[in-house]
Amino acid sequence: MPLNRDGRIRLAFVLTAAILAVELVAGVLAHSLALISDAGHVVTDLLVLALSAFALRQADRPATARKTFGYQRVGILVALINALLLGAIVLGIVIEAVRRLQHPAAVQGGLMSIAALLALAISLFIAWSLRPLAADLTVRSLLVHVWGDAGAATAVVAGGLVILATGWTPVDPILSLAIAGLIAWSAWKVLAAAVDILLEATPPDLNPDTVVQSVREVPGVRSLHDLHIWSLGSQSRAMSAHLLIDDQRVSQAQTILAEVREIVAHRFGIEHTTIQFERETCAPGDLYCVQADGHPHLDEVHQRTVRRALS
Repeated sequence: MPLNRDGRIRLAFVLTAAILAVELVAGVLAHSLALISDAGHVVTDLLVLALSAFALRQADRPATARKTFGYQRVGILVALINALLLGAIVLGIVIEAVRRLQHPAAVQGGLMSIAALLALAISLFIAWSLRPLAADLTVRSLLVHVWGDAGAATAVVAGGLVILATGWTPVDPILSLAIAGLIAWSAWKVLAAAVDILLEATPPDLNPDTVVQSVREVPGVRSLHDLHIWSLGSQSRAMSAHLLIDDQRVSQAQTILAEVREIVAHRFGIEHTTIQFERETCAPGDLYCVQADGHPHLDEVHQRTVRRALS
């Protein structure tokens, strides 16, 4: 029977703990900083796995009166913590690698290679197991760890073989610095994605101009302004906008609204929309206009409507 989401996370946790045990014991016995460095990275993997399982469960909780969007951003906070933990690990690895370069230590290349090869095989299996869940940013940040472990293990295998063949032990701390660089780059990508969502930036794969063009294709729509598009979580998008429609189509407002919602949901994956109809707009072409003191142009519309009714 195929594993469900929680089952995959639990399996990844158990296998990651196995990697930690193998690398830590072998790293100490082989005096390999590269193995111990990757074991330190694996410690954060275990913590992130636990946090990821927690975040995924929280995201399924229903909305409440105080949290009307639910708990979808718990996963984003976990991804942010993940990136910060990775940064701390990088700093520790760099400090120890510099010390090892200054004071080289004997390293057993054979044990180093065998342990890293086993860790590589387990990491690849974990990545394959979690692949169906990769659409979620929480899991994607976890996969960054896993692929980082796989890349690091590959480098450690090569380093162990170099030590076996040549006896050149400085390759061990040099590999540790390379692993630190890989981890730092991965952490930066996760951090950037999490910060973008927290700042309610437009999703990077979505062009607002394309959204506007698609919406304007709906009969009766004249323009779109006061447009905001953001991510509630890694798999949920929202949009708010003011929609200017033709005077002759006001009676068909609900039909227009349904068609607009269908377009933004199916073409752009925006399923939560808040759209306000208007018959007057901001300055021509001002897509992101924000009116001071609320929306005085609405008052202008009301005044024009009253004058027409009285005339």
